[in-house]
Amino acid sequence: MKLSMRLFWRNGWAYVEYYRGKKQALGTQDKVVAKELFRGLQKEYLKGKIFQLDKHKTITLGEFRKEYVKNFRIGLSDKTTKQDELSLKLLAEVVGDNTSLAAFASQTGKKTKIDEFKTALLARKVKPQSINSYLRHIKKAFNEAIEAGLMKKAPKIKRLPLGKTLPKILLPHQLNAILDKTKEEDVHEWLFYMISVWTGARRKEAAGANWTRINLDNNYIKFIGKGKRERTVTILPKLKEALLPFKKDIGPVFPDQHLDTYTHNFKKRVRAIGIEDIHLHNLRHTAATYMLKSGIDIKTISRILGHTSVTTTEIYTDVLDEMIKSEMQKFDYK
Repeated sequence: MKLSMRLFWRNGWAYVEYYRGKKQALGTQDKVVAKELFRGLQKEYLKGKIFQLDKHKTITLGEFRKEYVKNFRIGLSDKTTKQDELSLKLLAEVVGDNTSLAAFASQTGKKTKIDEFKTALLARKVKPQSINSYLRHIKKAFNEAIEAGLMKKAPKIKRLPLGKTLPKILLPHQLNAILDKTKEEDVHEWLFYMISVWTGARRKEAAGANWTRINLDNNYIKFIGKGKRERTVTILPKLKEALLPFKKDIGPVFPDQHLDTYTHNFKKRVRAIGIEDIHLHNLRHTAATYMLKSGIDIKTISRILGHTSVTTTEIYTDVLDEMIKSEMQKFDYK
């Protein structure tokens, strides 16, 4: 039996339609709030309804992955959900769709199902970085299954060891060149970059900026980050100066467009001024590194960036060390 839910809009208000046409009003016109409420309702619905199983029957990987993206990953980008689907599909190719979810948490000797998966992909000459990406999506899927009551215990998923690759950052003259050129050609795109470099916001966060979450009197902006977590970031004078001419009381800061459009436009702009191998996400890396260079405490930077652990943020101390090492090469007595 196929079960599904959908989020839809009527006269600007959000509604949910359940299986067999039952409808419920969510009482909001805000898209972000509606998606968050919808996601919560889905999980509750799935706990009692998905697959119509009795409590003694176990869920197989095949049953789970057929419903996962559609019913657990609402509101995420196409790129993310495609990677979700691919990761679980590859896992099924190795261990079989008939494998129960419970089997992933059990261990036969020292070889687990996840170990089998890693070994099989390495034998196919899949790059370790790609395997680690699949493992991240699989781990997320299992955590969602536990939260929905479909698994009792999560398997241990260890990523393959990799050599450390430091994030690339823009130097001040490069950043200024990008901002100046963009401001001449597209002022809205320029504002998008300004928000990114002065807050360290992710692409999706900056694109989703809304005037209802920006306070230019008290100088703060609120972002809806990963996991629908909200965080508040201080607006500094240069960003405030950039925002003021566009100020509105409500509504999105930027017109609705696919996130990849921002990525492609940025790539074209940096290439046009002779900068290679720099991507849109490097604006976030640049912001984080210069926050650290400016003397901001790493725990504070972690909160500004929306990291769940300061360990994630600590890589920028290595970036800063590399900057210092590079600058030291200029030292001489002449």
